[in-house]
Amino acid sequence: MLTDAFLARLDALRLAMRGRAQGGAGGSRRSRQTGSSAEFSDYREYIPGDDIRRLDWNALARFDRLYMKLFMEEQESQVTILLDASASMGAKWDAARCAAEAVGYLALTGGDRLQLHVLKNGKAAGFPQLSGRAPFARLNMFLDSCAPDGKEGTLTDAVKRTEGLRKGLSFLITDGYTEDALKEALDYLRYMRQETAVIQVMSGGELRPEMEGALKLTDSESGEQIDLLADRNALENYREALGDFLKAVRENCSRCEAPYMLLDGSEPFEKRFIQLLSNSRMI
Repeated sequence: MLTDAFLARLDALRLAMRGRAQGGAGGSRRSRQTGSSAEFSDYREYIPGDDIRRLDWNALARFDRLYMKLFMEEQESQVTILLDASASMGAKWDAARCAAEAVGYLALTGGDRLQLHVLKNGKAAGFPQLSGRAPFARLNMFLDSCAPDGKEGTLTDAVKRTEGLRKGLSFLITDGYTEDALKEALDYLRYMRQETAVIQVMSGGELRPEMEGALKLTDSESGEQIDLLADRNALENYREALGDFLKAVRENCSRCEAPYMLLDGSEPFEKRFIQLLSNSRMI
């Protein structure tokens, strides 16, 4: 969904990470170990998209399998995208999907290994780990096949069922409903040694409601309905509750030292996203 011109702008950027990498060879981040990038450290199996210049041809001759040489200084970091696909994400799905695509592109072009998990119904549907620029098209095809429709289970349940979490950088893309679930999810990711960044996606209608008269509102996940008279007092109460909710999300992120951004799904994504990344110190 992102234009080539926008992707070209992302080429000059790199995801920020407080810690140092502890991964495989071929990345551009420094590991905690000392030595030079030419100093051998270990092996791991080849994954499509890896730099073939790092292949150990002697190991191929001996074991008939492809292995990568790992070096001590320049190593990959793991970047994990956790994309909320619950039903409440419906009105802001395009913005959330674009955010996942942009972060995925930054990870793949920045020499990191990428994992994507779509969270719905209390489960995490994972996509095979990717590395290198070439698999970006596969990432896009997978995102195109996803849609928000989960109605059961919590964000915390889904995050805790995420497989393959390894120390690294995680991006949680969600609307933040509900506060307790987000708090527990951030605590769990911190326990799993993740440097977590939160991209909260809200629709223009949620941030700036324009309602009037007698309405029947339906919860997109539970199906529960309420009758509402959208007068001046109701809108004032809503704005106050919204302010409290957003404040609680920011405070939870701050408590966990998680960079935070609020993405307005009604704004032009490519015009605003890079500035928001920079302001939140995610790049």
